[in-house]
Order: sequence, then structure tokens, then C-alpha cells
Amino acid sequence: MYSNNIEGWMLEEEVNWLYETSKLMSNVVEIGSWKGRSTHALLSGCNGAVYAVDHFKGADVGADNTNEQAKFEDIHSIFLQNVGHFHNLVLLKMSSEEASKLFTDKYFDMVFIDGTHAYDVVMNDIKLWYPKTKRVVCGHDYGSPCGVKQAVDDYFTPLVKTVHNKVHSIWYVELSIEKI
Repeated sequence: MYSNNIEGWMLEEEVNWLYETSKLMSNVVEIGSWKGRSTHALLSGCNGAVYAVDHFKGADVGADNTNEQAKFEDIHSIFLQNVGHFHNLVLLKMSSEEASKLFTDKYFDMVFIDGTHAYDVVMNDIKLWYPKTKRVVCGHDYGSPCGVKQAVDDYFTPLVKTVHNKVHSIWYVELSIEKI
């Protein structure tokens, strides 16, 4: 079972799912990397490039006050300390929208969305990155009381599956992949 000790909100079962799933992929893009907990799992599993997209400024919506934390901590430096040693890391220090313009449709085997959790931002990330996906589009915090679940359900129902039904929960949609 994969595990890491990087600070973050993902449960062990979730980082293990990312690790195991990314082993089946030739490349992955992660929208929202923060301090690198999920990024580490993706980089450890995937032999190909893992693109980490984050501006490292945090978010300021609802209960998410990560932008306040980012004012006092150098989140980018913490991220690099945690995962900067991986040879397959491609860091894109920019917004999700800026990064999405760099890639053609069907470029990534797997897209993992875990940026700002407000409904409109999640929906925009889905619209930007779903066309870039060949095999699996997924994300985090499906069970939390924010806009993630509603945006995912509005876009993907009835195709959505979850890793488990706990609060943070990974959601995913299989486009073309062996059962995961």
C-alpha cells in the first residue's frame, strides 16, 4: 500500500488509489497541487510525465482559506521540497485556464482536478480539461460540502464513480481504461 507523510487533506486510501491508477497511465495532469501530497502519489506511480498545475496562491472561497496560509508560507518552496526531486515532474506555475491552452485535446491519459472547490471553478476546470483526457478524468472532495459534487454530477451523471463515500472522496469517470 502506497503512503506518504506530506501534509494535506487526502486520506491514505485516496493517495493509494492515485498511485495505483497512475501506474496505468503514460502521463497525468494534476490541477491543484498545493504542498504535493497527491502529486507525490502520481509521480511515484506514473513512469511518464506528471504535470502539476498550480499558482500556489491558494483559494479564498467558502471554508477554504488556503490563500491566507499562502500569505505566510512559501507553498511553492514547500511543494518543491516535497516533490522537486522527481525526474518526471513538469511544473506549470500558472492558473488552470492558462495551462489548459498549452495542450491539444486527448493529450493526457489522466486528468486529476483538485483546485478551487467552488461550483463555477470546478465546472470550468471540467470544461477545460475533459477534452484533454483520453482515459480517466477524476478529482477530489466529491463528498465535501462545497461545489465539487454538484458540478461533477451536473456534467457527468450517471457516469460518476467514487473511491469511497467519506467526506473527501475521489470521484472519477472512465473514458477508456481497464477496470480500476
